[in-house]
Amino acid sequence: MQGQSSDTLYPVRIYTTDGYKLGYINNAGVVSIKPLYAFARDFNSGRAFVKIDINSDIWLCLNATGKTEFELLAKYVYDYKHDQAKVLSLAGSVYYIDLYGKSVEPVVITAPESYNDLFPFSENGKYGFKGKADNLVLPAIYEMAGEFSEGLAPVFIKFSESDIPTDNCYNAFINEKGEVVIKAELKYDDRGFLESGYFYSPERWKNGVCRYYTSNDPLTRAEKYIRNDGKVIW
Repeated sequence: MQGQSSDTLYPVRIYTTDGYKLGYINNAGVVSIKPLYAFARDFNSGRAFVKIDINSDIWLCLNATGKTEFELLAKYVYDYKHDQAKVLSLAGSVYYIDLYGKSVEPVVITAPESYNDLFPFSENGKYGFKGKADNLVLPAIYEMAGEFSEGLAPVFIKFSESDIPTDNCYNAFINEKGEVVIKAELKYDDRGFLESGYFYSPERWKNGVCRYYTSNDPLTRAEKYIRNDGKVIW
């Protein structure tokens, strides 16, 4: 499990006396920043942008303790990247700010920021992984496969004949050797109907934690977080 840092904080919806609000949990699943916000972005570079009123143009920039570092007026603010955040002003222009809200020249990246050594490919209706030199690394045995991040990739493995994958649905995470590191724990109600368990639309791993959903239905699905040791922390 990754150690605690300023970027191992993750936004979650929590029911309060004022309805659902957004706060942040740490990688142990403990609420670290109270649910006070109508909108909350991810932490990067030890900062996250939030809004108290979803219809307001006021954005607050929080640090990892939940303290407001600064606020600004904008149509939209993107997550920090290389200690800079892109801002869309009320007038429609774009500019960049540093960690303290000061306008700066954007950092120019001339080399790839990151890359994977393995990439998914399809063959005869199945999926596997190849290396950068197009060499076969993991054979096409998976019903579905996603990209690697932090050494793990989501796949759908047919563990039994009743396992039928759906769009954006995975039931395991494998490492680069093809070993199953995390397997979905399916949960059923009293009538035998599947309640949850599969990983729908998993995002990239971030500091040992992956965000996913319990279904593809935006009206009923719940947002979940799983840690790379297999523990669901939210």
